[in-house]
Amino acid sequence: MAAPSGEHQLHDLNLNECDKKGFITYFRSLREDPKVLRIFNRKEFYSVHGDDATFVARAFYKTTTVVRYLGHGESALPGVTLNRSLFETVLRDLLLDGTERVVELYEETPRQGWKLARSASPGKLGAFEEELYRVGEMADTPVVAAVRVTVRADQRFVGVAYVNPTTRELGACEFVDDDQFCSLEAVICQLGTKECVLPREATETPEGRRLRDLVGRCGALATERKPSDFDARDLEDDLARLLAKHTAGAADLSAAGGAGAGAGAGAG
Repeated sequence: MAAPSGEHQLHDLNLNECDKKGFITYFRSLREDPKVLRIFNRKEFYSVHGDDATFVARAFYKTTTVVRYLGHGESALPGVTLNRSLFETVLRDLLLDGTERVVELYEETPRQGWKLARSASPGKLGAFEEELYRVGEMADTPVVAAVRVTVRADQRFVGVAYVNPTTRELGACEFVDDDQFCSLEAVICQLGTKECVLPREATETPEGRRLRDLVGRCGALATERKPSDFDARDLEDDLARLLAKHTAGAADLSAAGGAGAGAGAGAG
């Protein structure tokens, strides 16, 4: 599966064979406890492994296609990566909305290796107070995303643009996806999308119906707009009006195959 580029991508661990074996050995040395979710801080992102990886994939990504494996054969260790936003969503769901899980955060040091850094339960939140408070402030942020699918050189390119009116943030990316839109599903979940804008005619094809069904599975509202709303020809002028002095990234947004224009239409 091709991972989308940008802030909301699925990260690869990029460990050499020695580090892989060392981490697998350490992870398997931890006491098994189905009530504990262990999260590993990878500096720029986070990861979960073993049964926790399957749980996060099903509960938050809504698909197991995001699961990666460390090692080979029967000893391979499943893992799933999380960006900062999804990490905080998991914390809120398990510690504020849930009552049955303990969350442990592990960090690596050069001398001591992996060590338990923080731990919290629904009745003892102090260790993650900063993350939970920030998530609580932004829990209902109405993120709107626009999606446009094009085929070039026998490959399916998915352009995604999103707008977060609370944080006043615009973003976009484009990536190659499969016919089940597995990478797109991961992006929609990580963004926390509440509404997804799609070209109207595109949803009338079998592929378009799969796309619309995927949006529904992710808990987002699928809104259809006329194809002209996805025309990127005037995108830089539109962004200039929206962003005033901050227009340096306008060309990057236009690379998302017209999805940037669709996001503006959906937010309007």
